[in-house]
Amino acid sequence: MKKRQIKNKIKPFIPSDCREVQKLNGDFIKGILPYETSLAFVRHIRHCSECMEELKAYFMFYSAVRYLNEPDESDMPQNIESMLKEVENEAVYRKKRMRNIVVSLVAFASGLGFLVGLILNGQF
Repeated sequence: MKKRQIKNKIKPFIPSDCREVQKLNGDFIKGILPYETSLAFVRHIRHCSECMEELKAYFMFYSAVRYLNEPDESDMPQNIESMLKEVENEAVYRKKRMRNIVVSLVAFASGLGFLVGLILNGQF
């Protein structure tokens, strides 16, 4: 299965209740939700069995219709769990990447401060 990318085609929207989450089912399955919306969506789905069931039903319907129209489509996710896990993995990756950037900036600033100190003290 080809890895789907979480796209940024629509403005981020953070759903606040089940009705809003369920309205996003189609866009989530198509992979067109912005990252922030996808993450909020997945967090809600993981804690709300009603919305999880609704998503599964929508996914089965969407998959069947898509298969009838494009039976050899290889980029269609195999199941909901893989889609949810993909968003969660992206969240972990982004958190680690941000932490690495912060550590690098702190190390750079420390090194720069040390170098400036040497220059100002005439030791360089």
